[in-house]
Amino acid sequence: MNSSTAGRERPRLALVLGAGGIKGWAHVGALKVLGAAGLPVDLIVGASAGALIGPLYAAHRDAAETERIAMSFSPVDFAEWFLHDLRISDRAGRMGRQLWDAYGRLDFAELEVPFAALALDLATRGPAVITSGNVARAVEASIRLPLLVRPVRHAGRPLVDGGLHSTVPVAAARQLGAEVVVAVNVGELIVLPRRLRSFSARVGAAFDARDRPPAAILSQLGFLAGLVSRGRPPRPRADVEIRPDLRGVNPMWPWHIRKAALRGEAAARRALPAIQRLLAARAA
Repeated sequence: MNSSTAGRERPRLALVLGAGGIKGWAHVGALKVLGAAGLPVDLIVGASAGALIGPLYAAHRDAAETERIAMSFSPVDFAEWFLHDLRISDRAGRMGRQLWDAYGRLDFAELEVPFAALALDLATRGPAVITSGNVARAVEASIRLPLLVRPVRHAGRPLVDGGLHSTVPVAAARQLGAEVVVAVNVGELIVLPRRLRSFSARVGAAFDARDRPPAAILSQLGFLAGLVSRGRPPRPRADVEIRPDLRGVNPMWPWHIRKAALRGEAAARRALPAIQRLLAARAA
């Protein structure tokens, strides 16, 4: 952890950035507001899109630089990056290179703000909270779409998109010692109608009955079928939840990144007084 967080009296604050594809660009607007207000962020926890955006701020605690990089990507950049399997590398198209230069080449210990990326372990079917090693590899794991892109191997584990386990990983932030959690919620898991859940559960059980490696396509398919059959899992509440109005923002449409960022900025401005009151009360 950063030495600047030692010896303080105020509560330890975590900023949790949720999953949501292009809707995750709302995090850019939220970080702009919270950074300008001098919010004392001690930890950032991200899932999927939140894991992608979070290290842009965590690298240097610079909201202006976060905005500059995140808003520089064109739809062509997104398409090219998808063709490079969403890799963060100096050989993965313009977007992959920009993310590599911004934070991908760093180790977690080199970040200005402590950071954690949530991924989903296909072997255990539980969360994998990554807090060490190469930042690029951790982010790749957290954003890796199952079925469409090969899982990332991290410490020998096959990992995929963390948003499938928890769209807003408040529990991970609590486990990492956060005393105050501010979450930016930009989307929820898809929930099947009740009449389809039993069928989906049977499909999942049928594939589970076969002896296949957990990263195999059919194993992933069975796992996902079982996952969506269970409905939306409960999660602990954040102390303050910032929930931008993202109606009309398509999570798969890169043309909407600016709209998402502006909605995130507006929502963070509305929530800021509540965050400041909470911190003052907890520090008293």
